[in-house]
Amino acid sequence: MLLRFSKSLVLAVSALTALASSVPAHAEKMPSPKSVLRQEPFILEVTVLSVEEKPGPHAGSSVWHRVRIDRVERGDGLKVGDESAVVSRVYDNPPGTAGTNGHRGDWRGPNGLPAKGDRARLFASGSATTLQPHFTNGWQPVAPRVAFVAADDEYRSEITMPFLAELVAKPLGIAASTHLASDDGTTPKVEAKTQLTDARALGAADAIVAFMRFEQLGDSARREFLEPLDHGVPLVAFRTSTHAFAYPAESPEHALNDGFGAKFIGSPWRFHHGHSSRTRVLAPTAEAAKHPILAGVAIPPEGIVVPSWLYHVEPLPADCTVLLWGEAIDSERKDAPQKQPILWVRNLAHGSAPQRIAYTSLGHPGDFANAEFRVIAAQMVAFVAGRSEAIDDADRAAIRAAAFSPPSTR
Repeated sequence: MLLRFSKSLVLAVSALTALASSVPAHAEKMPSPKSVLRQEPFILEVTVLSVEEKPGPHAGSSVWHRVRIDRVERGDGLKVGDESAVVSRVYDNPPGTAGTNGHRGDWRGPNGLPAKGDRARLFASGSATTLQPHFTNGWQPVAPRVAFVAADDEYRSEITMPFLAELVAKPLGIAASTHLASDDGTTPKVEAKTQLTDARALGAADAIVAFMRFEQLGDSARREFLEPLDHGVPLVAFRTSTHAFAYPAESPEHALNDGFGAKFIGSPWRFHHGHSSRTRVLAPTAEAAKHPILAGVAIPPEGIVVPSWLYHVEPLPADCTVLLWGEAIDSERKDAPQKQPILWVRNLAHGSAPQRIAYTSLGHPGDFANAEFRVIAAQMVAFVAGRSEAIDDADRAAIRAAAFSPPSTR
């Protein structure tokens, strides 16, 4: 009996081997993450004017789109209103071929591509007259995806980050997602430290907004959060994100405790001026006031007082551009400098697309009750997402008027 079973097993394996060798091999071409798409020389928003399938320039036929340029995020030689050709590969495998037809998205046109009248965000190479979308997924939905990570158990980011997402979603035209602290990756739990809800979606984000504190993310969640940032996805960070991680000394990830803040933000956690203190937000210099994050922001000469106690962050790397300084009120650290940077931006080199980062050491829930801080926070998101021009005076007025009742800290 055993002998017959062994012979049957050998015959089955032989048959499978023969079948596999008869199927033409084809390498799988998976969709690229946003960090890769962002390296393309052209990032555009377009409207499709016409679609035609015809030969070249690739082997076989291609889908040719005539598009109107609606917005130029990056792209030499193009401006709003120009028209250009976009040439996409037709990628159909013969029956029985292993592999993929290539991810295109939920488009209505040929080969899973946009149809006439569709609006799309395009990541492409080529020239201003003949663009070639990143294969396979250079055609993207027109609304950039911004992921808001709220994993802080002190400052109520599970309330303030969704509130901020609501403030910016419409004026910026973004698709916002919120990722909360969790034990299982599905159920939000404020005090959880090891997972984030729907962490896998972070890889599709065009920008990440983080408010984190003393996390000990497991391997999968940590990778989903860090890989986009390591590859150049823009970042907005609030307050305790300088100490986003708190791994024990024996953990192989212990270096992240100081390393995350130092690498991305420019400062690790150092110290603050005490829970009984507050911060006076000082008026910006004339040069700093020109920055898009401070456009339309009204800070009087005497400053604005907010509940956050001042963080000590100096020294900062030379590539940090400080936009606002804060002054401690009723400091418990009289031995320390009483003024510190509280808002800055920096660019980190990542191929053809520098990584934009904006950080503020403010973020107490009471800070979000301040109308000017809300405008600053919204414009931080707009800046890193490359959409500063989308917020106008009417949007700023709506952001100021938004109702918000600040919860107490934990």
